[in-house]
Amino acid sequence: MLQFVNVKIYLFGITALTGYITNYSTALWVLIFFEPIIATIGTIATTCWIGAGMVIQKVYLQYYRPINIILALTLLECVYSILTS
Repeated sequence: MLQFVNVKIYLFGITALTGYITNYSTALWVLIFFEPIIATIGTIATTCWIGAGMVIQKVYLQYYRPINIILALTLLECVYSILTS
């Protein structure tokens, strides 16, 4: 139910339609035909993301401090590169 108010889902659908489908056809029936396909692809991708998160969680819980330090240093490097460019 929460996915209906998730803005990222709407942006994914709009981007997929405008980036891939409307280049070939803008007919309403084509857009309506491809929208369930795009929604199915999004659902599969979300399910894979959840599955990968469950697998990674086991490793993360075991090595959370080194992982957090590496991620923090990576974030600092990104900020530094943005500020110095």
